[in-house]
Amino acid sequence: MTEEVVIQRRHGRIVELMLNRPEHRNALSAAVIDVLGRAVRAAAGDNRVTAILITGNGRAFSAGADLVEAQRQLVTPLVFRDVLESWRRTFRDIERCPKPVIAIVDGLAIAGGLELALACDVIVATDRATFGDAHIKFGLVPGGGGTRRLPDAIGVRMARWMMYTGGTVDAHTAMTIGLVQHVLPHAELDQWITDFAEKLSACSAPALAFMKTMTVSASVTDERLEHEVASAVHLVTGPDAQEGLAAFQQKRAPAFPSVAASATD
Repeated sequence: MTEEVVIQRRHGRIVELMLNRPEHRNALSAAVIDVLGRAVRAAAGDNRVTAILITGNGRAFSAGADLVEAQRQLVTPLVFRDVLESWRRTFRDIERCPKPVIAIVDGLAIAGGLELALACDVIVATDRATFGDAHIKFGLVPGGGGTRRLPDAIGVRMARWMMYTGGTVDAHTAMTIGLVQHVLPHAELDQWITDFAEKLSACSAPALAFMKTMTVSASVTDERLEHEVASAVHLVTGPDAQEGLAAFQQKRAPAFPSVAASATD
């Protein structure tokens, strides 16, 4: 069976976690979220590890949640809440890990994939990367911290624009608005990762941990993330989201019940 997350060392002190579902554009299944969380916690407690890289195999970093799996998880609000809680724990583990966690985006980072990248300390992108929050297209809402971390990264108004429209931005635009911290050509990625891993391996781990701790965002709190989860459960188990997921499965445009209802008022 193919590993859905490939874990490997680079220069001995760098752990790379590569999402490995290229045929599904590295969609984030429950299994992937679980493995990511366990791997990050293991690296956090390993004195031999200086930093963590999160990458994606193929043409996507991650296109978001596994929507096929999500339809099965929406049987009851309680089941779906457990799913979102697992996302919250894993992404919080990334934020609280004393080691730098770097997202390296070479392709799509959409919806839940964008939320995963936002949970990392910084985002490095190639020139073929694309970023977006596509939840609105399916009547869904962010449940992996996106409503907190995206405004923290790029400002409230730009975050609202991305969430309201469901549109995408390229790597250079993403860097201009503060979402991405470095852009490089796709052809140079492998060598860049090797060089970057070598540099990080030579850094002082306590100094890196101090820098991460002292720059933690005051706007991303457990209370606010919990509020997002509770609100998302209510909305995503509702009729508009159910229609959006059905439309995704049937490859058609959604006809949201709320739109139909407002038209008859």
